[in-house]
Amino acid sequence: MSDKIIDFNELKNKVKDKDIDKFEEYIYSMYYKLAEGKMNMSDFSKNILAYMEENNISQDKLINIQKKFLERYGVDPSLIQGQFKIPGFDTGGSNLDYQTIKKTMGFQEKYKSRISNKTMSEYFIKNEKNDLKVLLENLDVILVSEKSIDLNDNELNEFLCSYKKVIEDKKINIVICENVKNYEY
Repeated sequence: MSDKIIDFNELKNKVKDKDIDKFEEYIYSMYYKLAEGKMNMSDFSKNILAYMEENNISQDKLINIQKKFLERYGVDPSLIQGQFKIPGFDTGGSNLDYQTIKKTMGFQEKYKSRISNKTMSEYFIKNEKNDLKVLLENLDVILVSEKSIDLNDNELNEFLCSYKKVIEDKKINIVICENVKNYEY
């Protein structure tokens, strides 16, 4: 008899070429729906979870499939590890797990009619007149400070003028949030 111990988890999570082929076909079909506007990223993530359930794929096996898929296209998964913080896409080493993804998707599904994801830029001004954070999102500018905001601040006005030039002198909507209180919940 052999003294070798069989690791069934390793066997269960082993990736075959047919697994990668099937995943690739599925991903591309969803990509085309995304490009046509027939699907959003939330639907994309839900479909990945459904794909995992339908094909009895564990999170570890999906991670292995994703790694092999990237390698197939000449991308070293270790180079991008940690750069993607997208639920449903993980190259290993992060603490995202299936339950966390399900909770996130449930939250997004529950509040989808009133919640949206946005990309914002943030800039900080700390000088003798102000200590504030400036949030930029298209034509909206939000000034946030725990103190009163001095609108006569040269640095602030120079920044706002520069930003206006970037957006081709369109009118910007400035929201002032001063004397802001923070608390942990």
